[in-house]
Amino acid sequence: MSLYSNTLAVVRQYLSMAVGDLLYGQAGTTGATTTKIYAPFLWQANDYYNNHNYNVYAYAGTNIGVEKRVTDWVLADFLLTVHSAYAAACDATSYLELSRIFTEDDKRKAINMAIESLVGKYVIEKIDITSVRLTSTEDNLGNTVYTYEYTMPTDMYYVHKVTTERGVSGIKLTGTVSGAFTAGETVTGGTSGATGELSYGPASGTYIRVRKVSGTFVVGETATGGTSSKTCSAITAVDSETAGAGYWDESDVIDPRDWRLISSRKLKLHEDYYSVDEDLYLRIEGQGRQAVLATDAAICYLPLDWVVQKAITFLPQSKIGSNKLDNVFRQALLFSANEPRNSPHPASRKVIE
Repeated sequence: MSLYSNTLAVVRQYLSMAVGDLLYGQAGTTGATTTKIYAPFLWQANDYYNNHNYNVYAYAGTNIGVEKRVTDWVLADFLLTVHSAYAAACDATSYLELSRIFTEDDKRKAINMAIESLVGKYVIEKIDITSVRLTSTEDNLGNTVYTYEYTMPTDMYYVHKVTTERGVSGIKLTGTVSGAFTAGETVTGGTSGATGELSYGPASGTYIRVRKVSGTFVVGETATGGTSSKTCSAITAVDSETAGAGYWDESDVIDPRDWRLISSRKLKLHEDYYSVDEDLYLRIEGQGRQAVLATDAAICYLPLDWVVQKAITFLPQSKIGSNKLDNVFRQALLFSANEPRNSPHPASRKVIE
């Protein structure tokens, strides 16, 4: 798995600190309105933050993602006034950043430009266990037709290992499914009292599949999920079939000769050597690219120190110069010139677009 894991909010705050442009803390409710923020973590004299052209940005809680210009500051009340009203007043869930040089938009764009500069040079480890489910269909003669081609996870660009979910004895309950069940929850038959652990049960399905069954489910009853409260009602068939065990064993790794990647973004299993077991999931191991960060909770898996220094080089040059940050900029250029590298696994195959 990736060595690094930082949210956009964390990366931005380190970037802000590196250029001397960050004050941050928790808001409160005392005297707060839709235009006033109670900010007890600030300490400067009256009007300091509006006179120095500060912006305030909420990076968590109420008003997350909203940036506004400070127009007044009263130290005695710890109240910041902003230039326009929020939809709701900031409160104790609101965590705020104040900056006077660079806007949140400046910093986010610089961070994303730093990320994009490493595309193809630093790959992110990826493991996907939910995107590829083995399926089958039925032809006009009632014959089962197994599916051997599957769409790859959207964020996977290299693959080196594919493993089939371990199968165990299970029960398939066919009926009317009310919504998405929760994997692993206990499912109970309303009439029989039989129980099982959910293996498969999506919102759009016409059946669910359970494992570790105790008792005997019966036709006509309703099976209910203990966590989700979703139902499989008016059960028309109860069949003994393989269910997913919820884990992937090394003994179930698919021979590399029995799968290949084809266009476009498809995994193809070998019809002659691989047996499809419906509703089991494939575990796909490989590498992907770091996506650009659009929200404060989005995760950056690249080395934090490098991203911060590289982002400095993409901040608006006019603001760098006018705020005497030229030395900081030059140091960032030198540091970020040494780009980190993380190559695909030696056995990886490239996903075909």
